Amino acid sequence: MQQIKWSFAVFPQFLYLCGRKFHDQMNTKNTLKIACAAVCALLMASSCANRQGKPTDTQYMLAQGRAQGTTWHITYKSFNGEDLTPKFDSILKAFDYSISTYNKESLLTKINNNEDVAPDGVITAVFQQSQRMYALTDGLFDPTCRPLVNAWGFGKHTDLRKPSQKELDSVLQFVGMDKVRIENSRIIKDDPRLTLNFNANAQGYSVDLICDYLKANGYTDYLVEIGGETRAVGCNPYGDNWRIAIDSPIDGSTEQNREYNTVVRITGKSLCTSGDYRNFLKVDGKKYSHELNPKTGYPKDDSLLSVSVLSDLAIDGDALATAVMVMGMERGFQFLDSLPNVEGYFIYATGDGGFGVKKTKGFVEQSLK
Repeated sequence: MQQIKWSFAVFPQFLYLCGRKFHDQMNTKNTLKIACAAVCALLMASSCANRQGKPTDTQYMLAQGRAQGTTWHITYKSFNGEDLTPKFDSILKAFDYSISTYNKESLLTKINNNEDVAPDGVITAVFQQSQRMYALTDGLFDPTCRPLVNAWGFGKHTDLRKPSQKELDSVLQFVGMDKVRIENSRIIKDDPRLTLNFNANAQGYSVDLICDYLKANGYTDYLVEIGGETRAVGCNPYGDNWRIAIDSPIDGSTEQNREYNTVVRITGKSLCTSGDYRNFLKVDGKKYSHELNPKTGYPKDDSLLSVSVLSDLAIDGDALATAVMVMGMERGFQFLDSLPNVEGYFIYATGDGGFGVKKTKGFVEQSLK
């Protein structure tokens, strides 16, 4: 646990915290930087009152660790310097034992293996949200499509290959959220080969659960990031906006080799990003995205490189970002622009090898310059 006073914390996933005037500090060894924060309109009168860029006397804490095969970072305004790391660890470990597909002892693994077990509250909540997203996206958000991902080799990150049409047709027989349901406290499958994988929305839900815990225990200012999915509430020590970066979609980029495209200022919102520039297959010079259409079994073939979704809940932004990537640029933009309380930032490939940007009318960014 690290105590933070008047400093900035760097989160490695999608967080460019604070803009250019702090850029030089980002390379300083052991320097922590926290993203700036702004309060939503309803709380403007009682929070974030300091607008001069000067730190308050309140102590902020940074907790961090690993869960769900990735890293997490949580910054929160503390009461008395209390260390919440053990509590966060406990919540995330319980979450992992519920819904992880990598944990051989998880409840979801047992369900996928057709054992006679009841789904718990986490699986039930994510399953029900998945059903809603499946309907909303006309079946393009589908947690049953993992066999398609494995057929292309994306799930294993090894043996990437283009499967035959015969292989895809075989797998498509047991893909579809319309082939699974909850009845009498059990998950019922039309085909026992059907499996569930909630990687496209469970991480967002874990962000929401941490935020629920902080809110229920009286915390008013915090930034929660798990595997790049984020949600911000209240203010940072500077009484300014939480600022979160969106990466430029450079093929093969990593945490150590990346460029930022823009910075977003949020509070009371979540920001979730999906892209196909880090996980793809090339066959005979053609690039195949890992974003697969669960209806056809094939990757999207479109100029859209990444989409970032602003929403109230991280679970929704997480799922919507995935579905919009499958929809592609034109359909995805129209779809996202039609949703209430949701905004989107689209980065697409241009004919000259560069990037173009399109955003919904309510998406506000901040220049890096």
